[in-house]
Amino acid sequence: MIKLIISSLLTFLFSCEPISKDVVINKIEQTKENIVEEIKVKSEIIKEDKKISNDKIFYLVGDPYYIEGVKYIPEEDYLYSKVGLATFYDKELHNHITANNDLNKVTELLGRHKTLPLPSIVKITNLENGLSLTIKIVDRHNDNASIIQVSRKVAQLLRFYKNKITKARVEILTDPSKQWKNVTMSINDADFNNTVESAPTELVSISDIDENIGITKDDVVQETPIELAMEEVVSYELYLYVNNFNNYQEIQNIVKEIGLKEKFSSESTANIYKLIIGPIDNKIANKLVSTFISKGYKETELILK
Repeated sequence: MIKLIISSLLTFLFSCEPISKDVVINKIEQTKENIVEEIKVKSEIIKEDKKISNDKIFYLVGDPYYIEGVKYIPEEDYLYSKVGLATFYDKELHNHITANNDLNKVTELLGRHKTLPLPSIVKITNLENGLSLTIKIVDRHNDNASIIQVSRKVAQLLRFYKNKITKARVEILTDPSKQWKNVTMSINDADFNNTVESAPTELVSISDIDENIGITKDDVVQETPIELAMEEVVSYELYLYVNNFNNYQEIQNIVKEIGLKEKFSSESTANIYKLIIGPIDNKIANKLVSTFISKGYKETELILK
């Protein structure tokens, strides 16, 4: 493109009255500078467009990934219901950009999950006191021991903030999750902005507007109440299952190596042995899981029963 413009410029110059060589060179240099500047401007416009596009929240299932060698496969599972441990995150993740470009806040009803789509809506129940509420899953978390990590506010409302960890049930809410999927996919559709701009409008005289229609003092200052429910408390005990031992002697060796003090037993099926530890306290679960994973036993699972 630059060569074509310069060629045209030279043709024009030499078809006119004689001009000095210095003038021609100056004209060429000025033209090149103008072209370079125009390219820079267009590049900035493209970058800004991409930045605006990247500011949108998008729907994400994601690829398989690993946490300390343990593989997780994200998927759409609208039958998801699982019991396990719940932990919480604090100010270290406040205003943190999530995997699907959402904004994490410790002051809102949010959570992080290893496999559910982003965003998803789930019901989380604290099995130790029966309290439950609905939250939005906005990010992935990197803890093998817990099934969910919630915001500080959720931990406070479910009353396990001081203990830092609790036994919990997580159930996906199908219809709200699908609605969020549709919304996030729609706002990233290429025609979304065009649809909004082309929506029919009607000119309204300012004098026709009643400033008090439907507005009350409570509407202005009162937030939507949080729906905190109470369920019957069922007692659960926590066990750690470690799979894929070759024989009972291998189990004895690892138990001795790590200095295990908790009660344990073993099971075998088709010459594959399983170590069962428990019941164990919530607070040592994460340490035990990490210990076995670091020793090469990736198939560990915390079970409530």
